[in-house]
Amino acid sequence: MAKNMTGVSSVLDLLPHGMGLRVELDTNETYYLKSGWMGRWDGIYGIACGYESYGDEYHAGYITWFEDPGRIAIMNSHVKLAVPWEEPETKTTKEIEDTNVKAVDR
Repeated sequence: MAKNMTGVSSVLDLLPHGMGLRVELDTNETYYLKSGWMGRWDGIYGIACGYESYGDEYHAGYITWFEDPGRIAIMNSHVKLAVPWEEPETKTTKEIEDTNVKAVDR
């Protein structure tokens, strides 16, 4: 991915906003953003729902899913890679879908 502001913004325009976004940074960290994120000339804005650390030679990497997702701004100058990812289905989402199916079946 291009390191200039215009290059990152133009690549982000091609990614689907209806899916989550996995953003790798030049600091070897990765953030997972919920669908509905927004790319602007200066960075990526959205709701972070998870964080991945790659660890080092002594510690294994891990993914932490946030209990309370929060807003995040990631400056384009730190983005190494941004790719879409399928957000995992949450228990709440599954319960809502099951309730809707039961209501239709009646």
